[in-house]
Amino acid sequence: MEQSELQRTARLVEMNRERFHEVQERIEQVINVLGEHDVTATILETLAKKNYDSEMKMHVSIGAGVTLTCQHPGGGEGTTIVDLGSGIFGERSWSDAATLTRERMEELGHLLENLQSQSRQLETTITNLAQNFTAAAEAETKIEAAPSTEVSEAEVEPEPEDSPAPKSKRRRGGMFGNELTLDD
Repeated sequence: MEQSELQRTARLVEMNRERFHEVQERIEQVINVLGEHDVTATILETLAKKNYDSEMKMHVSIGAGVTLTCQHPGGGEGTTIVDLGSGIFGERSWSDAATLTRERMEELGHLLENLQSQSRQLETTITNLAQNFTAAAEAETKIEAAPSTEVSEAEVEPEPEDSPAPKSKRRRGGMFGNELTLDD
């Protein structure tokens, strides 16, 4: 495998790693949203099962340590405002809102499964590319090392006495000069 091919493989590994991290972040976001939906659906289902004839008082946290006091006068199931999508909000009964929330949870569950599948595929791709890169880099290192071994053997042969002062053969590259890494 040529140097340019090794560099292309290294870029593919890096690109797939970045994509893998993006997918992992999306998975975390979907898990958080699923948790919020579960809490919301549970609360709505609990409210929908209450006795509607009596008055209910509730406290609703709106964030930053602030809680609203709400009253439901009784006489029927309460309603809530639900985001129906595309910036459209509608008033729904508690039980309808709970059902809608559970349906959204199913859709989010499918999305989560899809993202996890993508994550597994990317992980496999990264592993295969990295193994191919490592094997090719080791093979190239061995190929480069073979000619230098032949040169070393040629240097060991005695030179005729009448030749001028011997020129030293210098290996270039230093300690890590000939080794390829994923960053090359």
